Amino acid sequence: MILLLSSSLYSNQSDYKKVTYEDIILFAEEKDLKTADIIISRLNEDIQIFQRQIGSYLDVPVNVVIAPDQEEYLKWVKGHSKIMEFSLAFYNNRNKTIYLQNPKNLKSISTLRRILLHEYIHHFVGCYLKNPPLWFNEGMAVYFSGDMGIDREINFIRNYLLGNSRSLEMMKYSYPKNRIEWESFYAKSGLAVKYLYNKRKLEFYRFWDYALSSGDFDSAFTKSFFFTPKDFSAFFEEYSKTHFRVEILLASTGIIWSILPLVLIIGVIKKKIRNRKKEKEWTEDDESRELQGEEIE
Repeated sequence: MILLLSSSLYSNQSDYKKVTYEDIILFAEEKDLKTADIIISRLNEDIQIFQRQIGSYLDVPVNVVIAPDQEEYLKWVKGHSKIMEFSLAFYNNRNKTIYLQNPKNLKSISTLRRILLHEYIHHFVGCYLKNPPLWFNEGMAVYFSGDMGIDREINFIRNYLLGNSRSLEMMKYSYPKNRIEWESFYAKSGLAVKYLYNKRKLEFYRFWDYALSSGDFDSAFTKSFFFTPKDFSAFFEEYSKTHFRVEILLASTGIIWSILPLVLIIGVIKKKIRNRKKEKEWTEDDESRELQGEEIE
């Protein structure tokens, strides 16, 4: 496997140390070995949890290479997809390797774990399927790595309302050209996989058995879910319309409930102000009548 880590992807190979743990083979410089030990242990834990969720177990090793610094990482992504230029890690299906920015550039261990599991899931999908559509590949990685943040869903809803959302059928082979739409792309992909996993769980488990035997996405998908990926794309568009109407309604209801106490407080304050004005007017009237009475007398 190490022979597949070509020198074109990184230099000074002799500086890298090898750490192996079950089905993970990690390469890092001496200075990053302590971090490497943590990474490989946590990644193994997350892989086991993910595979239990899926109900399918992969025994194909994955390589992980830690960049010694940012400069080296940028050399690795040069000439690749523009999305990689803004990434913290990426997966190369040809040599089954995850390339990771140096962990010192990452904010937390939870972020690091999520990133590595995301890339590992690309490895998992790539080992089962020869031709997975991009929406399914990214959707698996986004949903099962816990990367479906509320900001992504809001971004997708906004783009959906603006008419910028593409169908799954149009998301098979390419990312949006506009970087602003990337988050929406990831969110819709994740939501599509979320639907399949939560609403069609038995069929979802069965899908991986068919995928293992044939390696063909369309065939495995159709045999498992009893509709073609193209039919699912059309269905999911209709489902999304209903789903996001409900999301927007719930969001609106949440806003109403959040501002209701403020409305009530404002109402109480206004009432107190009116009462004080009336008390002042009554006091002034009483004083005026008293003055008038004194003058008459």
